[in-house]
Amino acid sequence: MYRVLILLLCFGPCQLSWGGGERLPIWNVSAGDADVVLLGSVHMAFDDIYPLRQEIEDAYAAADHLVVEVDIGGANTLAIQQSMFQRGLLPEGELLSEQLSEPVWQALEKYIRSRGLPIEGFQVLRPGLVVLTLTTMRLMEMGMDPELGIDQHFLKAARGNKPILELETAQQQIDLLLNFPDANLVVEQTLGQLDSIDLYMRPIYEAWKAGDASTLNRLLLEDELAREPRYEAFYEAMFDNRNYAMVDKIAEYLAGSGRYFIVVGAGHLVGEKGIIALLEKRGFSARQL
Repeated sequence: MYRVLILLLCFGPCQLSWGGGERLPIWNVSAGDADVVLLGSVHMAFDDIYPLRQEIEDAYAAADHLVVEVDIGGANTLAIQQSMFQRGLLPEGELLSEQLSEPVWQALEKYIRSRGLPIEGFQVLRPGLVVLTLTTMRLMEMGMDPELGIDQHFLKAARGNKPILELETAQQQIDLLLNFPDANLVVEQTLGQLDSIDLYMRPIYEAWKAGDASTLNRLLLEDELAREPRYEAFYEAMFDNRNYAMVDKIAEYLAGSGRYFIVVGAGHLVGEKGIIALLEKRGFSARQL
């Protein structure tokens, strides 16, 4: 489960060093006068992730439009952060300790205090924002930087140079990330794995680096769901439902004309209900680059 949370934040690589130029998960889909390239992204990265493979940069350069899940760059960054915090606050008079079972709350309180953090500040937050906050802190301690994410890289390149389109809205993503189906389950699993992120992420990182779609699907989706069926509602909300909606928009691009470079979380591209498979079910032919 925690590997899914990491994916939502950044699909982050673990503490390994690499010099750029890796294959990464990337596909091309063409139809008539339209051409789409889909790149599986990470949203936080180490500073040695670049340069990207030249074929990836060339595909971006040839595109007429950049398409992202949500435009998180430029002036949007602060507004999204403010909205996340405002919507992540519990209603006045409610406490985080009341949202969780006693054992889960005690474990969470112990972890927060062990980090030297003020428990009072967390008491007013929704469980989803607590999980995202603690996870992001751990990743940044490892040296990862949201400014170096794949989506940010291309957003910076496109700003003022190419039209930027969105597959979702910021509010849609915020609502999903703040409203987990089972807060106790998510908090418990997160606490159990925060201190060993690299061990959980190492095989996922290697698969992402190699562009190994089948292994990504197994590690991120199949294995987790087989291990814990209670995650099914979470997966449907975070992946399946969003994938169908994204494919609707991508199919509209393919029904028209122009070249689109699409950057989307790698977990959305793989598996039987992933964007690539759904496009193929609609009759489009996808070729991995």
